[in-house]
Amino acid sequence: MNDVNIDDFYHDIGVILLSLFQQFPRKVSLFIDDISGPDDMDEFGLHSPRYLSAIGALMWLHDEGYIRYFDIIKQESAEECTLTQKAFVKLIRPNLTADAFASANSIAKRESTLAFKMRKALREQSSIDMQDIIEQHFFNASPIS
Repeated sequence: MNDVNIDDFYHDIGVILLSLFQQFPRKVSLFIDDISGPDDMDEFGLHSPRYLSAIGALMWLHDEGYIRYFDIIKQESAEECTLTQKAFVKLIRPNLTADAFASANSIAKRESTLAFKMRKALREQSSIDMQDIIEQHFFNASPIS
């Protein structure tokens, strides 16, 4: 079983990439609370660990070359944020073998894309499916049964 922070990391990656995919190719302001949910700041005005984890996931995607942004403003939003070509191709490319790709119809091809699988896992609130998807597509690890 994963730690909750890793489940949140996988979830945040999915939310960030799909949010930017839905608005691609525009550069947008991506608000952190749209990723993590509402923030409960403490009495000193510090953000919650959950909120800071969402910022960490955003920065990780940037550092790994999946997104670009101009700046993170006051830990509230990533300005002029968009997918890189690397992420866009990863999200739209069907994940089928050559033989299956040749015989698949357009619906089967679309349903085999990373974007479709991530959207389905988020809609179903399945952290296990999201873990498998992220590990398979980003870390080249085989899904654990």
